[in-house]
Amino acid sequence: MSVGSPSLVATPPQELLLRAAVMDGPAAVAAWQAWSRTVNIETDLDHGSFRLLSLVYVNLQRLRVDDPLMGRLKGIYRQAWSRNQTLFHDLAPVVERLRAAGIRTLLLKGAPLSLLHYRNNGARPMSDLDLLVPHGQARAAHDLLVAAGWTATPVLTEGLLRYDHSVPLTNAAGRELDLHWRLFHGCCAAAEDEFWEGAVPVTMAGATTLAPNVTDLLFHTVIHGMAWNPEPPIRWVADALALLRTPDAAVDWPRLLRLAERHRVSLRLRNGLEYLCGRFGAPVPPAVLTALRRRFVGHFERQEYRFLQTPLEVRKARPYLTLAYHFFVYRRLTAQGQCPLPGGFAAYLRWVLHAESNTELLCRMARRGLRVTGVRLGCRRRLAQA
Repeated sequence: MSVGSPSLVATPPQELLLRAAVMDGPAAVAAWQAWSRTVNIETDLDHGSFRLLSLVYVNLQRLRVDDPLMGRLKGIYRQAWSRNQTLFHDLAPVVERLRAAGIRTLLLKGAPLSLLHYRNNGARPMSDLDLLVPHGQARAAHDLLVAAGWTATPVLTEGLLRYDHSVPLTNAAGRELDLHWRLFHGCCAAAEDEFWEGAVPVTMAGATTLAPNVTDLLFHTVIHGMAWNPEPPIRWVADALALLRTPDAAVDWPRLLRLAERHRVSLRLRNGLEYLCGRFGAPVPPAVLTALRRRFVGHFERQEYRFLQTPLEVRKARPYLTLAYHFFVYRRLTAQGQCPLPGGFAAYLRWVLHAESNTELLCRMARRGLRVTGVRLGCRRRLAQA
């Protein structure tokens, strides 16, 4: 599958805005001028683009751009800075509480990007905090937070712990926290220690915790970004470029390649890096792209990538694609990708489809298949009658 899927990359207006946010000199200024001529900032802005405006302001201010919209951008930037400061201040006690209980924590996504790589708390807006704990301590972390007034939705069941990667929690003040025990959905259970071993220290509003090193954070950013999302996931491009351009944090390219191979996401990483290089001139060594292109990509990894490119409403009409995706995720969860026992995969599918027994599982799968078949037959009849 090509990276050119419209579900994964920026539209032309979004790409102009990205260029205004991340490029240097005349290229950034020209992109901003072209974008502001074609997009009404008050009425035509999708949320994914809105979340880039703080970074656009930081870049244009650095370039000393004089534009009537700079005042509007400054207000958006100040609001993002204030919200991020409040978020860090309000959630730092959570990190301290977990640390006092002997539970290790590692910041994911926006927080480490803001603190270590953008180095500007207003450049990267956030609405929640993503916090990773060791898999074996996830239940204890969850119970401690619930006792402190946080509510998990959905409830943290044993199936969720076994097969998923995170659970969202909220408190009475409306703060949001995503508690992770895996880096991403389907993260190989036998390979999680490497992220902890490579972690670096970080301080958030006085609370000391850990963050992924630049290589691991780049890996997570690209892998997470190369999946369909109802909200345009274009911010991953700016995040990845911020990591690649961090002056005192060189990417360990052999480690990045090992991570992609171990977690069986070489196709996602290759397409993401090729997009960054082709459209934004990202400083990725050609040898890295060559190594990724030469890697064998199996059938189920390709099917997973197709699934991740597909909008939710379309997935329902592609039962085989969905089944192949879940099979591949389950293979990763069972360690190093060995073919799992049929009974284990059936248990995973029962959890996915909320089935109480194998009989109920088969009935639900059959009903879904019949619904899809009926829709297709109806379409064919209408076409034949047209």
